Amino acid sequence: MRKKLPSLMLILLLLLSAAPVSEAAPSGLDVWVVNALKTVYRTSTLPQNPETGIRLVSARNEYENAQIAVRGTSDFKITKVEFSNLVSGGRKSIASSNLKYHFAEYGLPDTVQPNIFFPERVGDPIYPLSDIPDPLSNEKSMKAAANSTQPIWITSYVPSSTEPGVYEGSVTVKTNRGDYRIPLQVEVADAEIPKTSDTRFINYIWAMTNGFTWDGMQFGDASSDAYDVGKHYYDVETYSDKWFKLMDNFALVMTDYRQNMIWVRTDLFLKETGTNLSEFLSGIPDDIDWSLFDRYMQIFIDKGMRNFANAHLIHILNYMPAGEKPDASWNEKLPDALPQTDAFLHNYLTALHDHLREKGWTSENGFTWYQHIRDEPIDDNATNYWTYVAKKVKAIVPDFKTMDADPHGILLNDKTKPYVDVWVPLTPAFQEKEEQYKAEQAAGSDLWVYTCEVNQPPWLNRFWTQPTLTGRLLYWNLFQHGVQGHLHWAWNAWYVGSWYGDSTIVYPDKKNMTVKSSIRYEAQRDGLEEYELLRKIQETRPELAQQIVDSAVNPADARKYTLSPEYVKALHDYMVRAAAGEQVGDVPAPSSPYDGQQLPLTYMADNASGDLKYSGTWYDKSRQYAYQGGVRVTETANDAVEYEFEGQGIDVVVEKNETSGKMAVSIDGAEPVIADAYEKVQHDYFTIYAKRDLTPGRHKIKVVNMENKGLYLDAFRVHMAEGQQAYDASLSNIAIDQVPSLRFDSSVREYRLSLPDGVDVVTVRPTQTDENGTMSVNGRPVARGEAATADVPDGISRITIVSTASDGRTRQEYTLHLVKGAINEPGINKARSSAQVTATATRTGDQGVTYGPSKMADGDYGTMFASPQGYNDTYPFPHDIVLSWDQPQSFNTIVMATTSGLLQGINDIDVQVSTDGTNFKTVARHVPIQWRSDKDDNVMEKTFAAIPDALEVKKLRIQINDADYRTWNMYALYELELYQLPDHGELDVRVTGP
Repeated sequence: MRKKLPSLMLILLLLLSAAPVSEAAPSGLDVWVVNALKTVYRTSTLPQNPETGIRLVSARNEYENAQIAVRGTSDFKITKVEFSNLVSGGRKSIASSNLKYHFAEYGLPDTVQPNIFFPERVGDPIYPLSDIPDPLSNEKSMKAAANSTQPIWITSYVPSSTEPGVYEGSVTVKTNRGDYRIPLQVEVADAEIPKTSDTRFINYIWAMTNGFTWDGMQFGDASSDAYDVGKHYYDVETYSDKWFKLMDNFALVMTDYRQNMIWVRTDLFLKETGTNLSEFLSGIPDDIDWSLFDRYMQIFIDKGMRNFANAHLIHILNYMPAGEKPDASWNEKLPDALPQTDAFLHNYLTALHDHLREKGWTSENGFTWYQHIRDEPIDDNATNYWTYVAKKVKAIVPDFKTMDADPHGILLNDKTKPYVDVWVPLTPAFQEKEEQYKAEQAAGSDLWVYTCEVNQPPWLNRFWTQPTLTGRLLYWNLFQHGVQGHLHWAWNAWYVGSWYGDSTIVYPDKKNMTVKSSIRYEAQRDGLEEYELLRKIQETRPELAQQIVDSAVNPADARKYTLSPEYVKALHDYMVRAAAGEQVGDVPAPSSPYDGQQLPLTYMADNASGDLKYSGTWYDKSRQYAYQGGVRVTETANDAVEYEFEGQGIDVVVEKNETSGKMAVSIDGAEPVIADAYEKVQHDYFTIYAKRDLTPGRHKIKVVNMENKGLYLDAFRVHMAEGQQAYDASLSNIAIDQVPSLRFDSSVREYRLSLPDGVDVVTVRPTQTDENGTMSVNGRPVARGEAATADVPDGISRITIVSTASDGRTRQEYTLHLVKGAINEPGINKARSSAQVTATATRTGDQGVTYGPSKMADGDYGTMFASPQGYNDTYPFPHDIVLSWDQPQSFNTIVMATTSGLLQGINDIDVQVSTDGTNFKTVARHVPIQWRSDKDDNVMEKTFAAIPDALEVKKLRIQINDADYRTWNMYALYELELYQLPDHGELDVRVTGP
């Protein structure tokens, strides 16, 4: 391990910068350094212990980033940012021209321009005013308002010719209030990121240039206008010299950010130079003018791109005769020939291939041409058509690689597989069917994945509605599983509007005839560079490369990963040094482990553990990605939780979100540490506090809510002392003879089961993880291998299993909530007799009928109420559902039914009732509604909640406080059922043998 001593220059810079960086200068400005992955809000203030310098570790040909935050008590202006050369040992240097800055922006004036795709969105902002910064301005100065923090994005590039060493210099932020100098250190290791043109990983993002998907298509007399980005966002004429210069600027940005593949709208170039696609039906035209196509291609080739894709053939094939389109007969056998379809494909693709060969742009010269057929096939007709066309493509141009995005893995069938060259599943489909995809890869196919708006948080993606690091860790995850490429549908689809960042990762910059980068784009490039570092490590130490990525992303579930910007940077620095062959020691220990990460000498205490002592008003909230599926919440200042534990360290795990505030954490009565849980975007399972150096023994931790804001406690993680034994009180299984469909998960402590008619008895068979532990069921001891049987009357009842580990102290409790007699029939289900059902989140027009509120009380599990997609963006929770009756009703049980509950189910409600139809009384607050399924499988799921008796009710108002709406940007309820059922509490059980 090398020891580094600070140089005289660095010491001097630290001394010079200390006052303005670490505290408010006389000018009233605070200046501090922030990790590039951490969001700087306008409300962010100088931390207690601010970073006072930028310290980066970099390979050659790598870009690395940091942020400088500036805040003042009155308006100020940052006039520019200057960099010194970075010097190592007095002789080696990195020129200041390799250092850049950009101002992060919280909103843009740019709007959606008139277009044929979404004309109703014209005028919508591309990046609306937000609490979260994303665009990175190309301007050299910036005005900032009083008490509003301005982040400055700092980018260091290390040229390939740079010698290894520690390089030091400074950044000077020049303002109308004075200059602020910040030391900058870049440690350059003896490793190099390959050039974009040399990488084997394919980074493919569709770009809107002379058109996008199907616009502008011409076939015979049918034609439409192409939606050209230059014309609509830069006021340049399509195919003019200025337009091609704009394309050149686009290509430069793309390749700088490691994009090495682009698609080409070949048809639009040919249309402009006089070739109608219908001409290919009768042969190859003699007068094809390829000049525009060639000029466009050459721009990207000159920037190093060697991978190109021809746009989807389906948009042309839609013009083929109806008799050549797929029907049910294709399920039995594909046609041998389709005369016009075959003629067009042969002539069009042959002409294209012949021209590419003439230009030297084919595989023998290092170029790869990919052919799209149909995007996202989802049914038999689409799959059959895809298969037929792919078979023809492979016969006509065998060196063109067939590929398309496949959301559900529908192309993984024996009829289609021989004609797929590149597999591109959506990441959830890849995770589900990885074994099948890896078999195809092993047989010689390429394996990519794609992401889009469907991969909602916490899937690794590039939305601005999730932590910035997710767009970076995505590429770690792809390396983790041997994936060779990534496709995303939108580099600059500005016609869509904001769409949470899914539709764009760059922003228009008409003034400078280029694009603005984004914080997310920077994170993506970082991830792509780290993919290359990991490959370098893998060449000599494959087990270390795997260990690095497994430390950050759960190899079994890509929805679970570290949320610590500091830890990601630590791993990056470690992998740079490892790629250089340095002696690096052990992989850094995680500071915010992901759920399920194996940590030696630790155990978890869930928020529902009986060992935790709460004071104040707390309630439970379902959370799919919390430690045990839920958090415990308080919104009242001075409410607290205490936990006595044995060990030498402890972590506090919380959910961070925009309603959270500050908490005070103390151990054994010591001075509390203040932690802020606010984040605009939700962070599940986040380690907000860690203390690892306690004296081994018994300790007590106390967490106090400091504000009338949310404190969302997930769990405590205890770090044990050497020699201390961990005890596990979990169950490894619960089986119920009469409910074979029960899906047990040891991390789920509560189950809500609706028993079918005819089930009058249940036999419960629990199995302990600790073979020497003890169990009880509703208070009766149950030995290993024994079962507990109970008679189940109509109504609500409960079976509680208490598992105690062999230490006699560690306990876990599992509860089976049973409901019987909840029959969805008129007169039994009180919702069916309602006179009216209304909802605030109601769709309009025909969809307001098809998916209207009445559908939740019609007794039909094939219909549903669904909120409008995107409704929550404008109208955040709470929302209301109101049922009215002509005759008063009484009930104490709410049953909800939906498919894919964890994707679209309501999960937190208040229950308000009115006996006079006007005045409401709240009878239950924050009732958790628990769902189990995150599969899009159309399987109905039921769950229920008991509430206090609601008697003689004329109106019921269900206030929806939260729902699992983010996947499809809506929530749904197939049936709402209300019952008056007796509550039998814990059932008497009989213990029986195996």
